[in-house]
Amino acid sequence: MNSMRTKIFVIAILTFCLLLTGCGAKMESANDAAMNDGDRSMFVLIEEGDIYKIVYHRETKVMYVMSYASYNSGNFTVMVDEEGKPLLYKEDTNE
Repeated sequence: MNSMRTKIFVIAILTFCLLLTGCGAKMESANDAAMNDGDRSMFVLIEEGDIYKIVYHRETKVMYVMSYASYNSGNFTVMVDEEGKPLLYKEDTNE
């Protein structure tokens, strides 16, 4: 009986530790990307809404919508133009 309690306790502690570590994608804003040459992310944040983020891939400039709603969090969808071609991020030169 004591052995079973020890196993349950160890499993509970391990589960708690895993929950604390979490997993997160590193993303930076377009302004951060312009100013930071260090440890750079693959994606750059353009816009953020209540349940979505619009990002672009740093090398290809292809734009994506990333969902973080409760039912489909983490889904990436390529943004396309009216011809079905991927939208490419173009930096605003007016800033």
